[in-house]
Amino acid sequence: MKKIILTLSAALIITSCAVKLVTPTQPDVDRMQSKYPDYTLEELNQGKAMYEQHCVECHKLKNPTKFTETQWQKIVPGMVKKVNKKHPNAIDEKNQELILKYVITMNGHKK
Repeated sequence: MKKIILTLSAALIITSCAVKLVTPTQPDVDRMQSKYPDYTLEELNQGKAMYEQHCVECHKLKNPTKFTETQWQKIVPGMVKKVNKKHPNAIDEKNQELILKYVITMNGHKK
């Protein structure tokens, strides 16, 4: 019984530390139209899904506002290389771009 309680307590602590990512909306896409003219909400949501799926494999998710656009442009390709070493071709160039556009877009999200 003690093991179950300890396990549940640990799970609650870990879950409470997890980043709650904001759900992208059309205004987020609209804000980025000058940078990404053909960008869609569907692509933004695909980037979010890829970010959630792959980045959590190695570390907890980072809030997109944690780093600047310039930092994300260095971080994402480096992390993709690491993922692809563990799982060859897990993230192709298109999906890397979706992840990068997601974190850059949501970096400017206003609450």
